Amino acid sequence: MATKYRFPVYTIPVTAANQSYPMKFDLDKNIKVLWALRISADQPQLLFYRGTQRIELSGDELYPDGTESKVFMSGINTPPDDKWRSIEEGAGLPTGNEELKVIYVDADNPQAAFQPYNVYITLKCEIDDGKDR
Repeated sequence: MATKYRFPVYTIPVTAANQSYPMKFDLDKNIKVLWALRISADQPQLLFYRGTQRIELSGDELYPDGTESKVFMSGINTPPDDKWRSIEEGAGLPTGNEELKVIYVDADNPQAAFQPYNVYITLKCEIDDGKDR
């Protein structure tokens, strides 16, 4: 039987310039492996120029403070399957009833004046649907 995936999306509303936005998201208990993630925004130029973040899974650092958002972004010409940033060099990271913590930081940049925007964290997760395979 084919592997089943779920693609949960978590939103971080960025409402003020030069602020840190610590967010915690509880992952579904049926998620067993985190394979990849991507970061996007409703104002991609603000995410590209202004954003950095730290990402943790249950206290284990996946990406350190100051990781630029642009490394998670892809262009419109990127094939859909290539838009993901692999976790653990493509080996995935076992999970289940875990917590994703993202500390997103907005910082001034002369290339992009601030206006409120939303950051979207999308995960590619393998799920256990409880059915025998």
